[in-house]
Amino acid sequence: MNTDSPVPARTGWRKSSYSSATGNCVEVAPAADVVLVRHSKHPAAGTIDFSHVAWTAFVRDARDGRTSTNGVAAITRTGTDTLVTSLTTEVELHFDDGEWSAFLAGVTDGEFDFTDLLTAAN
Repeated sequence: MNTDSPVPARTGWRKSSYSSATGNCVEVAPAADVVLVRHSKHPAAGTIDFSHVAWTAFVRDARDGRTSTNGVAAITRTGTDTLVTSLTTEVELHFDDGEWSAFLAGVTDGEFDFTDLLTAAN
């Protein structure tokens, strides 16, 4: 797990409304200073922490199919899977096509636009 910033015990993890009933998905938690990302099926793999500015760039990168302009994590397509790799820690999150597609559908619908929440936290 990423030990740079421990996950608060009461973190409100969210997943896309497009995620499957099995619950295997990209999970996101907006917190006071960061937005955390993990894999619901493999939480022990760790989290990747994004500043508010980096989160906005990450969502744009994901939506637009970019590798990385956010400075925190690289997005790599490997066949039908997507790998999100932290640029500052050893955390690697692997998502299958269904998981990543559900996340992208949520991104498109604005489900992970935390602008109001992140602004209120500052």
